[in-house]
Amino acid sequence: MSMGIKINDIPPEGLTVELAENLDILDEGAASTAVTAAMSITPVGGGLFHVTGRLQAAPRLQCSRCLKEFSHPMDVEVDFDFAPVSALEADRDHEHELAPSELDMEFYEGDEIEPADIVKEHLLLALPMVPLHSEKCKGLCAVCGADLNGADCGCKTAGTGETNAFSVLKNIFKK
Repeated sequence: MSMGIKINDIPPEGLTVELAENLDILDEGAASTAVTAAMSITPVGGGLFHVTGRLQAAPRLQCSRCLKEFSHPMDVEVDFDFAPVSALEADRDHEHELAPSELDMEFYEGDEIEPADIVKEHLLLALPMVPLHSEKCKGLCAVCGADLNGADCGCKTAGTGETNAFSVLKNIFKK
């Protein structure tokens, strides 16, 4: 497991962090996703740091339509500012509108930055909301549950005397 970087150990010219390890991106209890990352952390004054870099991983996801498991290659660019939580707390007493530069800001607590946490968070944010193993995935039959990507199951659906659990509702709503 990677080690946290002490804030005070980051030199004025910045620091390059490289990471190549397995992480538990999806919180499944096993660090099963191989991740590589290269990030540059540069101090910009006042406890603020500018972080840029590239993250790569291929987590195993489940297709939302047919439930097949598939590998999802990711190549994510990161570019954000990192500020101490104390900067946020100092500002909490009076409201202000966020400047565009503050929208790309993240916060750290204490005297350490944990690169693996940054990597995990940014990969999670880049995951698709509805994972599909293919845009053309036909999903599962609503009647028998067969995978329609393999072959047509022959079940009657939409408008042809449906027999699924919700077909009875159609008549209720017509009234």
